[in-house]
Amino acid sequence: MSLPPSNPSAAYVRFKQSTVLDYDKWKEGTPYDLAALKDVTPEERDLIVDELCAIASLDWRDVEALRALGTEKAIKRVGKAAEKQTDGAGIEAFMDDIAAHGWTEDIETRFIEKLERAASMTGALDRLYEIAEAHPTPAVLEQLMRNARISSDSTVRYSMGGFLLELTGHIDTRYTFDPNIRPHLLDLNSDDYKTYKAAVAWLEDKVANPKKP
Repeated sequence: MSLPPSNPSAAYVRFKQSTVLDYDKWKEGTPYDLAALKDVTPEERDLIVDELCAIASLDWRDVEALRALGTEKAIKRVGKAAEKQTDGAGIEAFMDDIAAHGWTEDIETRFIEKLERAASMTGALDRLYEIAEAHPTPAVLEQLMRNARISSDSTVRYSMGGFLLELTGHIDTRYTFDPNIRPHLLDLNSDDYKTYKAAVAWLEDKVANPKKP
């Protein structure tokens, strides 16, 4: 990897400073200074690409920066993240594949695999839901229901159940606190088998009878 420039441009310094995340930047979802990338030198651009491509698992900010850099190497690295990562950055990168190729059988298969491995607290769920809302195919709905039933992550079970209800028009938002809805979603994680089965049956019935046309 190339050495840092001995006399870096102001734009390079700005960008590098923006990649140092503190708690507030992380909590607020502050992106890197992408505008600075327009003014870095060609040598600095190549150096930044090399540095970002060397990261083992990209953050969503890294994906945005590589997109903005736009070199062949940068785009290939985003493609690798789309293929391998299932976290927020992987889903962010995967959206490029959908935009480039459309909703193909291969894209749907890859998306379902990512849904199957969905985890909470990764930044991925909202992106997954955005894609699912745009492509609510039978296979996608089936995987969403499977996650609501058997995901090992209790937060994912609840969230997937809520999203299915939102997708089928039974609630306005999956973050509902409706006392007629929330107990059923909580029961998707009940230790009592009968209670759990009743919650699953309730959810399946709701999804099978959508309110949306």
